[in-house]
Amino acid sequence: MKDTIVYAEHLYKRYAGGDWVFEDVNFSVRAGDFLFLLGSSGSGKTTLIKIISGQESFDSGTVLVAGKNLKKLYSGKIHQWRRHIGIVFQDFRLLMDLSVEENIALPLIVTGFSGAEVRKRVSAVLRLIDLESKRKTKCRFLSGGERQLVAIGRAIVHSPILILADEPTGNLDDEHAKRILKLFSAFNKRGQTLIVATHDRRLPMWVDGVNIFMIQERAIVEVVPVRKEERAL
Repeated sequence: MKDTIVYAEHLYKRYAGGDWVFEDVNFSVRAGDFLFLLGSSGSGKTTLIKIISGQESFDSGTVLVAGKNLKKLYSGKIHQWRRHIGIVFQDFRLLMDLSVEENIALPLIVTGFSGAEVRKRVSAVLRLIDLESKRKTKCRFLSGGERQLVAIGRAIVHSPILILADEPTGNLDDEHAKRILKLFSAFNKRGQTLIVATHDRRLPMWVDGVNIFMIQERAIVEVVPVRKEERAL
């Protein structure tokens, strides 16, 4: 398990008074993987993202992220540990009256980075997401695609060990969706691990070198992705 960044064994999860969301789920994600988590609405994609990020507890089983047993972190350290994860939400969750650079800087300010380091990291991220010209623009004046880029910038500025994205292209047209995926692919080539949850089965077709898990009947099934040369046949 040396190269495994997410490991789940005999995972069970359900909400009070409801049916099981997951039953005896087992899977692992290697460091450096680009994984798509596919499933229909209500299948449990968001729940699994929340479990991996420590935002949601589970009934039984084992979940290790970067070698940390999440069950043992719920005693009070989970909030500190969660700072090592980058999360991209479908609804952006930006502070709309703050500027682009202020939103991106928030994780660094919360974790106590120096002013010089904040400025350095924010500037690097703005170049990466190609929003340098709008660094002072308040987020309420941005388009949906630009807001998602800011959300991605905020998620990566603290150099997380893992990037989780929950329906990051759900509110975007194909052109902007492909731009987001190209950016994710660039992160992955730099060695970062990504898990992207989506209902859109086309997305893995737009990126090479990905892995695919599909949620079906409260379980997770690994799918063999179609390679680029096979798509052309």
